[in-house]
Amino acid sequence: MKQILVIADLPGNKPKALAKAKLVAEALDAQVTVLSFVHEQLKHLPDNLSNAQQQEVQQSLIEQRQQWLERQLKDTGLNDASVQTQVIWEKNIAQWVEAYGRRHRHDLIIKTGHRTENLFYTPTDWHLLRTSSAPVLLVAEKKWKKQHNVLVTLDLGSKLQSKQALNRQLLATGIEWVRHFGGELHVAYCLPMSPMLKDLMGLSAKKIATQARQQYLPLIQEMAGDYPISEKQLHIKAGEPDKVLPSMAADVNAGLVAIGTVGRKGLKGKLLGNTAEQILTLLKTDVMAIQP
Repeated sequence: MKQILVIADLPGNKPKALAKAKLVAEALDAQVTVLSFVHEQLKHLPDNLSNAQQQEVQQSLIEQRQQWLERQLKDTGLNDASVQTQVIWEKNIAQWVEAYGRRHRHDLIIKTGHRTENLFYTPTDWHLLRTSSAPVLLVAEKKWKKQHNVLVTLDLGSKLQSKQALNRQLLATGIEWVRHFGGELHVAYCLPMSPMLKDLMGLSAKKIATQARQQYLPLIQEMAGDYPISEKQLHIKAGEPDKVLPSMAADVNAGLVAIGTVGRKGLKGKLLGNTAEQILTLLKTDVMAIQP
């Protein structure tokens, strides 16, 4: 991860994304580009203002935001000459970032994840998770811990090459993270089994998990290469991922959870989201979301 794109927090909020970007950039020796978005409805301005005068108002707001951003960068220690900044007049942040990502290659996008009253994250965050070709790091509201554990979630039951490749990418990301920031690496897999089927077949969830652990541990160790992963670092439970994974994250004291996302397109995606988004409604950690 050598090129980091940061979406700065809005004025009035703590600069969590910038603070996290500083830590990541220093650890990975990465270049940072910081974007700040500003947009105001100008319809309430007097009708007798010309287009040129309205443009002057817009430019004044952009310049004020640029000055504010420079103060934020100085306060967080990100005012190095190599850090690029840009203030953009745009309402639809996610759409702008998506188009920007097609023109510029970045290895990581960092943004603070914001709660709303009826969704865990705002539509901007959902859109980034669905469409970004680069990994997205959503920073949690709680204070960053330099020493923390990482939980990597894998889909071990899938035989699709794209899912297997994503598993390797997720595991490699988790290994890189703990090597730079410390903590323990843990791996999670949710066995796709409903309570109804388990009861109908008289199956023991503990026995099934034990068998699965024996089956998948060698595969995970092979994927991890020279990074040692023991049996105690592999966590397998039967159940729905959005119910099981948050409890796993809490059990291992995870500060970061790495998940794979497969964004649905069209109306179905807007209505249903995906498993990753359901998991996010309960997680209280930083989240690294990676597309195949």
